Amino acid sequence: MDADLVTLLAARAGTLGGAVEAALLAQDVPHYRDAARPVLRDRCDRLVAAFVDSARQGGPASFERYVRSIVDERVAEGFALREVQHALSALESLLWPIVVDAGGDTGTVVRRLALVTGIVGRGKDELARAFLDHKEKAEARLASLSQKLLFKGTEPTPEA
Repeated sequence: MDADLVTLLAARAGTLGGAVEAALLAQDVPHYRDAARPVLRDRCDRLVAAFVDSARQGGPASFERYVRSIVDERVAEGFALREVQHALSALESLLWPIVVDAGGDTGTVVRRLALVTGIVGRGKDELARAFLDHKEKAEARLASLSQKLLFKGTEPTPEA
């Protein structure tokens, strides 16, 4: 864990949440744009908080769990994978300048950038896995329903 980085990011969490929100509103992400502003802001703040928690722990595990936990909700709301990817990419693009501007020797900056990218990257991997899981389950359900409907009414009638 890089305590100085965590302190820096935690101090800027509110600003980061607002910046992620603004970045999403500037993109072609209809479900985020159509969300009530307090809901959108809360989601952005929770995304930042999950990231800071992972940075505090020094690895991506808690961020991956957070991303996995929001997928059911986003899928149920009709979000496309790319919309949620935009949120993660916006967060990452906002974090890089903070890390670089914080300075330090080259090794420290590179290590911090690697942590940022590693956490967000693993979150994106988990996002893709979770969306694919939903897709596979939906396709299996559709196939099952299709089979039932295809043969409905074709049972032989008993002879009287």
